Amino acid sequence: MKISAYVLTYNSERRLRDVLGALAQVADELVVVDSGSRDATLSICEAAGAKVFHRPFDDFASQRNFALSCCSHPWVLEMDSDEVMSEDLIRAIPRLAFDVDGYRIRRDWYALGRKVRCFYPSTCPDDPVRLYRKDKVRYEPAVRLIHEYPTGYASLGRIREPISHYTCDSVDEMYSKVNRYTTLLGAQARRESGRPPWWKVFVFPWLAWADWYLRKGGFRDGWVGAVHGRYVRDTVWQKYLKARVDP
Repeated sequence: MKISAYVLTYNSERRLRDVLGALAQVADELVVVDSGSRDATLSICEAAGAKVFHRPFDDFASQRNFALSCCSHPWVLEMDSDEVMSEDLIRAIPRLAFDVDGYRIRRDWYALGRKVRCFYPSTCPDDPVRLYRKDKVRYEPAVRLIHEYPTGYASLGRIREPISHYTCDSVDEMYSKVNRYTTLLGAQARRESGRPPWWKVFVFPWLAWADWYLRKGGFRDGWVGAVHGRYVRDTVWQKYLKARVDP
C-alpha cells in the first residue's frame, strides 16, 4: 500500500532529522508544510528528500487539510515535528491489513526529559488517529482552531506500537507555546460560548490545575508534574482572559 507521510513545521530543527528519518522507512513520499521557519528546518527537509510546501499559518485544521492536498498516495501518515516513531511501530506498519478507514496509534508523552502521565490537554498515553485513507478523512476548521481531530472515517483499527512525543525539553520551550496556543483557544472559546464572565477568568484556571494535578495524577510525575500544573493554570488563565478582553 502506497503511503504519503506529512509533517507541519515551524522552526522545527530540534528533532526533525529523527522524525523524517523514521517516516522515510515506511512512507513512499515525504511531505512537509512549513509556515516560515528561520532555522535549519528547510535544509533538513531537503537532505531527507522531502517535498516542501509553504503556507502561512492560520489554524491547525486548515494547515492539515492543505498538507493532505499535497499528498499523492491513497494512505496518509501524519506526524508532528516533535514525534518520533518507535522501531516497533516502523516494523508494524508494513504488516497492517489496510482493511479499515484508519488507525489509531499509541502515543507516549515526554516533558522536560521525563515520560509523563498527563500533559494538558491529553492524558497519557493517548491514541490519536494518525494513519488513514486520504479519500475518507478531513479536518473541519469551523469546528476547532486548535486540538483539532480528523473526521469522516467509518472504521478504525488500533496500533499498539508507540509514537514518542517529545512535547518540550525545557521550561522555556513549554511556555513559548502558551501565547500562540491561547490566542487560538481564546478565539475558539469566544466563538463557541461568547465572551466569558470575569469569574471564569479567575476561577477556571484553579479548577483546571486541580483537575490535571490532582484528579488526573500529575502529582505522580514529581517536579515535572508540579511545573506542568502551573503551566495548565497559566494556559487556562490566558485562554479565558483573551476570550474576555481581546477584540
